[in-house]
Amino acid sequence: RWTAEEIVFCDKLISLFNDGKLPLTAGTKLNDFLASMLKSKQSRLTKKMKKAKLSSKIFKWDACFIVPTIECIEMSEMEDNFFQSILDIKERAEFKFHMRREWRDMFSNFCLQVGQSLDADAW
Repeated sequence: RWTAEEIVFCDKLISLFNDGKLPLTAGTKLNDFLASMLKSKQSRLTKKMKKAKLSSKIFKWDACFIVPTIECIEMSEMEDNFFQSILDIKERAEFKFHMRREWRDMFSNFCLQVGQSLDADAW
């Protein structure tokens, strides 16, 4: 079952994906991105969003990041609300760890693709 918070967060991820405002490598498929971020099977995503054409949407760069600070804050709040909707404390902690790792991996791959050096040891 999808929680209200998960739906809001997922919708925001889709919006940012469509606007090219995420640190993703060009060519990332929307269904792959959502499945990895939400630790969800693609069939669950497809069932929930039948008309979204998840497998046909490919990421294209625009800004590659959220420009207005207020949008960054809103995104963080949506992400945190989603985490808080996970009632089991252990599951919530695992999900936070997973999502942070996914964001780091996506960001480091993005940096490689655009030729930006990244000091992983300092991270």
